[in-house]
Amino acid sequence: MKKIISAFLLCVMLLVPFNVFASESNSDVQYIEHYEDGSYIITEIFSNEIQSRATGVVKTKSEHYYNSSNEKEWTVTVTGTFNYDGKTATCTKSVTSYKIYNDSWKVTASNASKSGAKATGTFTVKKYWLGIPTKTENRTVTLTCSKDGKFS
Repeated sequence: MKKIISAFLLCVMLLVPFNVFASESNSDVQYIEHYEDGSYIITEIFSNEIQSRATGVVKTKSEHYYNSSNEKEWTVTVTGTFNYDGKTATCTKSVTSYKIYNDSWKVTASNASKSGAKATGTFTVKKYWLGIPTKTENRTVTLTCSKDGKFS
């Protein structure tokens, strides 16, 4: 019995890293936006593993902000659930999320919306110094599904 449990645990431990790696490789970098101060934003779309006729296809589009030293400062994300059949596409759900990596930044507003085949997240991200806002980033992240299931 101990051998069966040990073998099971070994299999689970071996599978976990592969699943994490597989989910990380399911991204598609859309573009990079550069700022004059050397900072930049990378936008990418992630394929989530959730897909069925009942729930639809779930995709995530994220914007990652990096400072001029190539350190990630924050990420804002919109996740949409879509149905498409080759003739039409519809967004059935839109959710926003964010992650702050540098405590100088705060998300002061976040809103999700959906319309037609689009899931949209709007964000206001502010950088503070001694309690005073020194930089504001207003971001709109829109994830669009074509009738054939191509995402942009």
